[in-house]
This record gives sequence, C-alpha cells and structure tokens, in this order.
Amino acid sequence: MSLQPMFNAFVTALGDQLAGYGFKRGKGRVFRRYSPEGDALIIELQTSDHSTKWEKIFYINMALVLAPKWERDRQQYGLPASELPRHFHGTWRQRIGFSRLSPADDQWRIADEVTAAQVSEQVRRRLDETLPELLPLLDRDQLIERAPQILGAAAWRVRAWLLAERGPSKELEDLLFAEQPAHNHNSVPTKAIWTYANSKAAAESSGERAPGVS
Repeated sequence: MSLQPMFNAFVTALGDQLAGYGFKRGKGRVFRRYSPEGDALIIELQTSDHSTKWEKIFYINMALVLAPKWERDRQQYGLPASELPRHFHGTWRQRIGFSRLSPADDQWRIADEVTAAQVSEQVRRRLDETLPELLPLLDRDQLIERAPQILGAAAWRVRAWLLAERGPSKELEDLLFAEQPAHNHNSVPTKAIWTYANSKAAAESSGERAPGVS
C-alpha cells in the first residue's frame, strides 16, 4: 500500500476510535465532541511541511474550546455562525505525544506498513489513557473543580471565560485584576475576556443579543 492510502487508513481508524468516545468528524481531519453548553473538546491532525512522498509527518493536536471564547472569536474575526472551532481556538491546547499529553512538538511518522501499525497502536493507547481524564471537562462543574490539576496555567482563563459569559462582576474583576500579576492586566487574554463580559452586559441592557449570537 502506498503512503497516502496508509495515512488515510490511519485517520479512518482514529475516527472510529474517537467515535466510541462521542467525537464526530468534521471537514478534513478534525474531530469534535460538544457539551450541552457548547464547549468542545477537539482533536485535530496537523501534517508537517517536512512530510515527503516517502514519509508522512504529523502532530495530533488537542484543545478545549469554551463556548464564550468561541463566541468572542467569531465576533472578533467576523466568522459566520456556521463556522466550527479548530484546535487553535482553544483556551487550553496540548498535543498527544509519546508520553501522553505533551507541550513539546512530538511528531508522529508513518513511512511504511510497519510504522503505520506501530503508530496506530501507540496513538490508540495514548488516547485510551488520556480521554477518560479529559472528557469530564465537558461538565462545567467538573471543569471548575479539575481545571487547576489538568489544565495547569490555563485554569484561570477557563474560570474567567465562564464568569465573563454572565457579564462583568466583582468576582471576574478580582480574578483578572487582583489575583493575576500586574503584567497580565493588559495582556491579550485579559482584555479579550473583560471586553467580552462588558459586551454581554451591553447587549442585555439593550435587550439585544451580542453580535454574532444567534
């Protein structure tokens, strides 16, 4: 079997495994599972520019996309309501690597049937280890409780976006401007969260929905 069909077969098998965890495949090599609130866990295969006709090199990206952040991104960039989130929209992003979740650029490589089988087995095992820990994050009560342990440095942004969804509040203001170090106060995430919260309040006071919300 030539390289591209082998890679396609790998992606198909990956999709079958993810379907067992409730993920649905979108366009390309993107798989999503949503919560009732519209939060999404995303797994997306990203091929490397260093791939050749003899070897397919790729990454397996994973992200948690919160509904309020995605709403803000659609507003910010003028995206239609039909647009679906990608891994780079995530509040939290990681990669499935050789040692489960990894911040490093863990590359997967398929060159022949032997490496295709090896990679398929390794990825299957990593997903079976990782997804049972991450799927509870689609329950917001679990998300708030477990975010510091699982999401690390992204945990405060998760809490902030969920608070911002309700509009500005003393709790949100304290989180952004009292609990966080001063160098974060004018950061892009902080300004985006605070602006979004105020846009929700403005929309509610005028009896309208925020722009881009159907």
